[in-house]
Formats: sequence, structure tokens, C-alpha cells
Amino acid sequence: MSIPFYEFPSSPILIIGSLGIVVAIAVFFVSYQKYFNSPLNKEIAEKKKALIRERKELNVRLEKIEQDLKNL
Repeated sequence: MSIPFYEFPSSPILIIGSLGIVVAIAVFFVSYQKYFNSPLNKEIAEKKKALIRERKELNVRLEKIEQDLKNL
């Protein structure tokens, strides 16, 4: 009784196809990273503006609290 096993064919078209898939995955990964780290990304710009606005509001509240503490 013999155990069947699969031999991976060494066809050039399969090798080229698998290299194409690897290149496509690499391009997808690099473009994804470049897009989300881009200064032109609208989501990042909006988030940055919101965080700056929140920091200003928190600074105003902190100044008010400091003034209240001085008045005590």
C-alpha cells in the first residue's frame, strides 16, 4: 500500500502567476501604507483639526480652573 502525494508542477506559467500574486500583494500593502500616512488624506486632516480644537478647549478649561484655585 503506497501513500499518494502531490508533486507541485514546475511549470513556468505557475511560477510567473505566483510571482504576480506576490507582487500584487506587495503593491497593495505599500500603497495602503502610503495612503494612510499621506498628508493629503482627508480623514487624518480632519482628525488633526478636531484634536487641535479639543486641545484649545481643554487649555481654556485648565486656565479657568487655575484661576478658580487662585481665587480661593
